Amino acid sequence: MIDFPTLTSNVDPISVLQNAQIPKNETDKIAKTAAEFEGMLMAQMIQMLRKTVEPSGLFDVNQTERSTYEYLLDQAIVQHAVSNGQTWGLAERLEESWRMLQARADGEEKAG
Repeated sequence: MIDFPTLTSNVDPISVLQNAQIPKNETDKIAKTAAEFEGMLMAQMIQMLRKTVEPSGLFDVNQTERSTYEYLLDQAIVQHAVSNGQTWGLAERLEESWRMLQARADGEEKAG
């Protein structure tokens, strides 16, 4: 888990990421965390895109049933994409960035 400072209203997100510390015992989880983050972002995008489509009324289901079905379908699509590596490439870039932060932190510890 990345230790972020307490956020306030006047926070520069770039400086927060540059100063983030990744605990050494967590480096094995970086790839998994990056993939999960990308999956969550993909799910949000699919849900937002789905909101732009008007229901056709072809199937006689109420809104609760439809939204539950669509949510489960969206989750299945994202899970399939992430597990097969058919993503946007964000996870790889996040992983690379987090590993660079870890390497920089390790270098500072050795120098200090």
